Amino acid sequence: LALNAFYSLMIDLTIKNDGTINKFLGDAVMAIFGAPTAYPDHCLRAIRTAVEMQVGVAELSARRIAEGKDPITIGIGISAGEAVAGTVGTENQMEYTVIGDKVNLAARLESNAKPGQILVSESTYQQIAGQVNARCLGAMSVKGKEEQVTVFEI
Repeated sequence: LALNAFYSLMIDLTIKNDGTINKFLGDAVMAIFGAPTAYPDHCLRAIRTAVEMQVGVAELSARRIAEGKDPITIGIGISAGEAVAGTVGTENQMEYTVIGDKVNLAARLESNAKPGQILVSESTYQQIAGQVNARCLGAMSVKGKEEQVTVFEI
């Protein structure tokens, strides 16, 4: 039941900000902004969604605590850039998805994000600099990358 409430919140906020839910990964959600429909401000839409997700999860968690249940926390990773978007699979099983280094980086940022954090890549930050409050966390090692990546926290 908690997972359904969480998924409903994530789906509603993603759709509200013109994103696309790509897939559910256990207790995680992969959302896409900028594909299949491109928007000039897709980075800002993704950031807005992430902030609204954190607020929504905090409210959901507070309700759970009031009911004597365990709290829920999430970390979010966002990485903008070129990716291959399209339908992949076989004739028996097809799905629309995005593939590429930037997609993998978003997943790595999410896995490094602490509860309540929104981590973005440097390329993402460059697209929204001056439009949101962010601080540079410096270089961070992420799985699958030989070189460290510069990370910003929203």
